[in-house]
Amino acid sequence: MINRCRKPERAILALVATAEGNGLSSVDRALRLLEELARHGPLGATELANRTGCAKATAFRLARTLQARGFVVQNQDSSYRLGPRCLLLATGVHTSFDVRREALPAMEALRDETGETVQLTVLEGSDVVYVEQVPSSKPVRSVGTMGQRAPAHCVSGGLSQLALLPFERVRALLPSPLPRPTSASIPSLERLEAELERVRARGFAINRGGFRHDVGGVGTAVIDVHGRAVASINICVPLFRLEELGVDRLGTLVVRAAADVSQGSSLAAGAGAVGA
Repeated sequence: MINRCRKPERAILALVATAEGNGLSSVDRALRLLEELARHGPLGATELANRTGCAKATAFRLARTLQARGFVVQNQDSSYRLGPRCLLLATGVHTSFDVRREALPAMEALRDETGETVQLTVLEGSDVVYVEQVPSSKPVRSVGTMGQRAPAHCVSGGLSQLALLPFERVRALLPSPLPRPTSASIPSLERLEAELERVRARGFAINRGGFRHDVGGVGTAVIDVHGRAVASINICVPLFRLEELGVDRLGTLVVRAAADVSQGSSLAAGAGAVGA
């Protein structure tokens, strides 16, 4: 009698153990999937299956689940890349110092001096992600959403960070053909290469409606002692006010702000902004 009573208990425990095992296996595969995307960039379902050691249907299901939560984004060619939700996990360790905390005083001072919105972005794959913002108090202003992504080649924060990379690396990062959110977006890799050369010579990048047709910006990179971009500070303004404010003046101010962040942080003394 006692044995008969224990059989259902053993069966239930076996089912629970199997369910837990399957759950842990799925979690492990999902984490491995994210690691492969972080290591290799965009991958299709077949390649993800091969790299994670699971069936293609399983890789597809995991990718779609992660996509629904924002941890994965699907490209136009059906490949997958890391999504903006990964920022929530990575922000605290993105660099050797808390770039948001270090940059905030300089951003606030820059906002006060220009009266315009100041933003901080980090480069993630072919996009930039907005991680901090000090909004303008003007009634007509341009603002973004934290965690929002934008094609790096379409905004000043992205252009200034791409300018510090070898162009072969830029070519590998960006999709071809380049996305064109507006008619002012850079249309080709050839045009982009020329623009990045101008960014390096000028010391800052200019966006005249490349991502949103009515929004402009001026930005430059915050770099470490090795000359690598860890973020970018940009001034975001309604396009009709950009020339009125003076692009060269804004460029000088944003370069100074980025240099202050680099030199005043644990990045290393003596680091400056791109081209400065």
